[in-house]
Amino acid sequence: MMPAAAPTSLPQPPYIVSWNLTRRCNLVCAHCYLDAVQRKTQAGDELDTEDALTVIGQLSQMAPGAMLVLTGGEPLLRSDLPRLVKAAADGDLMPVVGTNGTLLDAARARVLKDAGAAGVGISLDSSAPEFHDRLRGAPGAWAGARRGIAVAREAGLAIVVQATVFEDNRGDLGALAELAAQAGAMAFNVFFLVCTGRGVTQTDLASASYEETLREIVRLQGRHPGLKIRARCAPYMRRLQGLHAGESGGGYADWSSACLAGRRYFRITPQGQVTPCPYVPAAIGDLRTQSLQQIWTGHPTLHALRNELPGGKCGTCDFRYSCGGCRARALAQHGDLLAEDPKCAYVPPPGRAPETPAESGQRRRVEWEPDADARLLHIPAFVRGTVKAMLEERAAGEGIDRITVEFVSRHRPPAAVLDRLRFRVRTHEPID
Repeated sequence: MMPAAAPTSLPQPPYIVSWNLTRRCNLVCAHCYLDAVQRKTQAGDELDTEDALTVIGQLSQMAPGAMLVLTGGEPLLRSDLPRLVKAAADGDLMPVVGTNGTLLDAARARVLKDAGAAGVGISLDSSAPEFHDRLRGAPGAWAGARRGIAVAREAGLAIVVQATVFEDNRGDLGALAELAAQAGAMAFNVFFLVCTGRGVTQTDLASASYEETLREIVRLQGRHPGLKIRARCAPYMRRLQGLHAGESGGGYADWSSACLAGRRYFRITPQGQVTPCPYVPAAIGDLRTQSLQQIWTGHPTLHALRNELPGGKCGTCDFRYSCGGCRARALAQHGDLLAEDPKCAYVPPPGRAPETPAESGQRRRVEWEPDADARLLHIPAFVRGTVKAMLEERAAGEGIDRITVEFVSRHRPPAAVLDRLRFRVRTHEPID
């Protein structure tokens, strides 16, 4: 373990929370990190409606504006899903439903939209049925996902297409991106497998394949400028983009795409336990006995993830803050959250010094008056970083080195632009 970075007094609230509402699922996906099961009724140990509403209330108080990803298993198997979506929307959260799409019909899509869902993330792992159906363990799963995408679009829900990349389908990413664009998706997320849950039976990409696939994602983004294409669970993308700590560019906010586990993101299990991310299985708190605020601000594991540098080559890298490697892969390979990421093949150029926290500050082009910074709290947390970067770029272009309340008022994006940004900013949530 490397020496700790300067600790923070109080952690910032999360941008994103992923909640596995249930282990029930109608599919049997070979790579499922939750090891979801087919069963007729909800398991007795899963949070019931009233407990779930209590958690939503706590989250609304702790992190207003945060994205809440309601996933599973298959969340559409919970009859109270619309009620939970409505409670989240009423509580100033941004509810998104992560689904395999096969159970989403026109009526359910309209109900979710009316309840306040901002959108859906639907998994589609190949541009033709064979691979997707085999991976998902059910014939017709691909066709069902396509139907789900279509009815979501008709209902006015924003759509994110999700794919998990393997050696067998990484050559299909171009066709998948084209399909997502034609389907009217706002984003296409490419998830890089972390071998946990049933995923331990799957073969992960080789390090060289990671680099090749990330470069392909960059190329695909150039071909589809209207579709945000992002790598998930692959923090090395910031290195490929040449973005250091505190920098934004190419659609990446200064906080996005590096590993957010325990820093601006956490996961809730069906039983109400909290983990830094879905691929880090050990619980750091139990919402049946502890408050979210208590867990988020007080657990030593979260403090370490926020304030300590990783070990090995990640700790001496010239992108150690802006990338830092995947903490879940470090845990899976080395049994240590703060070990080096075993999948990264990057070797810093000779003589390149490790990245320092000061580099972030040196790259900030403008300062913010406190009152102006406070105005950003009125913008949903999920897009706040992007809006801030946009305003800083505008200020730099106008030769302004200090942002005031008046400047924010003049240049704050209109509501329609903010709505589009909600799904064009890339996030780190795993969605089934």
